[in-house]
Amino acid sequence: MFAAIAETGRTVLAVLEPGDGVLEGLAEACSRFGIENAVIPVFLGAFSELAFIGAPEPPLDEDEPMTSATVVRNCEGLGSGTVTSGPEGPQIHLHASVGAKGESARATAGHVLRGTVQYPVEVVITEVLSPALSRRRPNDRARGIATLHFEG
Repeated sequence: MFAAIAETGRTVLAVLEPGDGVLEGLAEACSRFGIENAVIPVFLGAFSELAFIGAPEPPLDEDEPMTSATVVRNCEGLGSGTVTSGPEGPQIHLHASVGAKGESARATAGHVLRGTVQYPVEVVITEVLSPALSRRRPNDRARGIATLHFEG
């Protein structure tokens, strides 16, 4: 475990419009205000689709990182995430929990790979001034996945 006191800066409120790409819209909001590191304490709304890391069937080894994707269509939900500086601009890392409207709100949760907004999605983005956030180093304790680290 590691922890740090975060010095926060501005708070940005964003609304993603129908048809917007979720990750692209969040990256654009961060870029517009020059935000390189942030937390997204909450986002909520409706999505025409969200793709998650996952599979339609339970994996043989639940501890092994998954490489496949599953798509949930016509869903509503909420989530949170982080923003780190990437080689091509803000790198968005989101997790969400959504209910599929056509399946009695059957829930799916996990890491968001991509998504499209169906009805406006409301987002709060809180800038982190320090420590600098990074997701570039593989973490041996997390089976080699590049996880969040604090720099400096």
